[in-house]
Amino acid sequence: MVDDTDDDDRVPFENEPSKLDSLTHEELRLMHREASQAILFAKSMQWCSVGAVLLAFGACIAVDASLRPNSLIERLLSGLTIVLACGIIFMLLMYQFWQFNEITRIRKIEEHFSSLYRHINNFKSSREGNAHRYTMLIFMIALIIIGGVVTNIIFSAL
Repeated sequence: MVDDTDDDDRVPFENEPSKLDSLTHEELRLMHREASQAILFAKSMQWCSVGAVLLAFGACIAVDASLRPNSLIERLLSGLTIVLACGIIFMLLMYQFWQFNEITRIRKIEEHFSSLYRHINNFKSSREGNAHRYTMLIFMIALIIIGGVVTNIIFSAL
């Protein structure tokens, strides 16, 4: 029979409480909560930005479909999709940097919490979290690029 328990689970654990006074501890908890909410907000804004730009690409296609071929507006819409894609990608990166800063702030705050909190929190791999975050960022950027390319291909086909 295989023992699935971690080596950490077999070693007796002694909790060392936070050395902070209660008011400072409450301040850090508040900062932790605000940083966590800022991360969630930035992530939701990233996805809303991706959705909005894809809707804008769809609107550009609809406008182009109602125009006569090779019109000036078609060329302007084509340029607009490129500028819009670049702008949204820049915004996605800004939101990603914001999340990185908030995560760094959370890690600094957590250094002052109890050893039990740190012990439980360390079960979550920061490397895995980073891999997920940056994979999602690459996926969002790829969606925008593909959407822009498809929109411009449709412009040339209509």
